[in-house]
Amino acid sequence: MIDKYKETQKRVYKILKKELENDKCSHAYLFETNGNEETLPLVLEFVKDIFCPNKTNKEKECVNCTICHKIDNNIFLDLKIIEPDGMWIKKEQMDELQKDFSSKSVEGNKKVYIIKNAEKLNVQASNSILKFLEEPEENIIAILITNNIYQILSTIVSRCQIISMDKGESSDHLFENKTEEYLEYQKSINNFVVTLETKGVQTIVSINKLWHDYFKERQDYELAFELLILYYKDVLNYKLNRKVENFFDYLTDIEKISSLNSFNNIIFKINKIISSQEYLKVNANLNLLMDKLVIDLTGGIL
Repeated sequence: MIDKYKETQKRVYKILKKELENDKCSHAYLFETNGNEETLPLVLEFVKDIFCPNKTNKEKECVNCTICHKIDNNIFLDLKIIEPDGMWIKKEQMDELQKDFSSKSVEGNKKVYIIKNAEKLNVQASNSILKFLEEPEENIIAILITNNIYQILSTIVSRCQIISMDKGESSDHLFENKTEEYLEYQKSINNFVVTLETKGVQTIVSINKLWHDYFKERQDYELAFELLILYYKDVLNYKLNRKVENFFDYLTDIEKISSLNSFNNIIFKINKIISSQEYLKVNANLNLLMDKLVIDLTGGIL
């Protein structure tokens, strides 16, 4: 049951436990893994708490009841788990899901479906699941799990309750030691983004001073792009009234940049930075890569 995560995922536990106790579960959840491998096991324990007949007995811990046993073995008829078929989750899988869930529950009074790696929904599958979320049926709970919330349609994200897992032990390895050098990198990223957001494509004129003087090698770019993503993630957090997690020392700038961008703009920019990361793997020219990124982020032309 979810109680086993009471200490390791305190914030997530508190949210889900309260909803279970009030019997007011959302119709759709989007679990952001943050690199935490506990996400799916936690979700399955949450599902057990939804269905388990012993959940109301506070003095009795469920010890492998029939329903929990079926959930553990993925043979519970009112639970469906969907994962990528090859590279993508396809529309046919969504069609099959909707067909399966068109009938009443078999073993309980609810039905739950879990979509693993939801960022791999292809365009057709995304549109199909969106329709399912737009008109939620009573007693059907959707749980999407993603490693990258920014690759999911914003219209899907907006229809889900977002649950962000605490980061896994290995997910933040680049930033374990916040040295003076790291803090200087943070400052450089903040200055770059502030200039980018206020001067647009003209940022290219100052790109050496803002970027190349600090980030010179390919490995420096890897760190810088990670920081850029975290920066815009904090901008998004601020816009959604969530905690600014990484660049809280630059809250004034974060607030200003949030006001300059819509939700969709922020998601767009994060995706552009992620795309630029991929070019690092194929030894792209670093100077040209940054010029292109500035153009992509500002919509400008040379």
